[in-house]
Amino acid sequence: MSIASGVINTNTKLTAVRNALRELLTEHGIVYYSDDDVFTLARRVWFLVHPTNGAPGGSYIEAAAVGQPVNVSVYKDCDDDAELPDGAVADFIISINGEEKIHIKSLFDNGTARCSYVPENAGDTLSIKALVNDYVGVHFETEVLAFRYKDEYTVSSDSYTLVKYPSSADITVSEVAEFNSSYDYVNAIEISKTYGAAQAGYLIPTSLIEGVDLSEKGIHFSSFVSPMYSSSSGWASGICLLNSKTLTHYRDNKILELGAYPGKKGLQYSGTNHTINTINTTTGQLSINGAYKFNLWYDGAYVKATITDYWGTSTYYSYETSSLPDAIANMDTVFPAFMIYDYGGKIRFRETLIEPWRNTNG
Repeated sequence: MSIASGVINTNTKLTAVRNALRELLTEHGIVYYSDDDVFTLARRVWFLVHPTNGAPGGSYIEAAAVGQPVNVSVYKDCDDDAELPDGAVADFIISINGEEKIHIKSLFDNGTARCSYVPENAGDTLSIKALVNDYVGVHFETEVLAFRYKDEYTVSSDSYTLVKYPSSADITVSEVAEFNSSYDYVNAIEISKTYGAAQAGYLIPTSLIEGVDLSEKGIHFSSFVSPMYSSSSGWASGICLLNSKTLTHYRDNKILELGAYPGKKGLQYSGTNHTINTINTTTGQLSINGAYKFNLWYDGAYVKATITDYWGTSTYYSYETSSLPDAIANMDTVFPAFMIYDYGGKIRFRETLIEPWRNTNG
């Protein structure tokens, strides 16, 4: 038999097997797709001996943003005897603005099948439906955000990029364990800076290292912050919005910050003259080693800032204004960052959320 005739004979047999498997699946009401190869069809036959017997469970992230993977998982939410075997097939149907675009097939591994998709366009309606046979395990639908960063209890220093001035500044970043509001140990990030005036460190989420475009929407920056210690010579730390991550001065050209300072706390800014100016601060230094929720909202024409306790029941600072200094008005691109500057200091933070925000204050 020639090689060509052997290939034809093999293809004929595979076609016969494929057709037989399709007939078997159809007879028993098991879902399959026209582009399934013979191996995928064979795996779907496993539903005959491992029926789903009801909707499986699933999990997914709560929001989607451009350029950031959306991870969806599906699993059999029953006792061990009913779990689907490794190699069983799950189907993920991805639709954009109501139109089905992508079909991803995934195999169960250790009881779970997974799918990852990276959205491309802000404002799209993204839908991901996870199917096990004809049962819907997950149906996730949301608007794709222009940007988003969130960490909760698994925060890692690898998620951030340190930008500092000058390059010789002695600034370290590390992971530490501390108690959260539920009295469980969680990871926090610590930035520590040794003595040195006219020095600064800015820690930017790596996923936002190219900057956030605010030409259409504003930004909300929230985090749980602990100022660790101060210096009467001018220590400062907190959260901020940089206009550039390429530093030519420790105060950059434009910085809007919500910070903790010796004897005071509140909103400050810098402009092209590199001078620290006050928008609004109140007297009374935040307790060293205390734990505070910092919130900053900004859209180019309006800013609001609060410092509260973890639950938001006690307010230590609150201010808002639509009369912004020219130096930090209408910044179209910002780099959200945790900051520490001037003389020695230390800050810890965790449970960070950075997301689009629309001003409804008129």
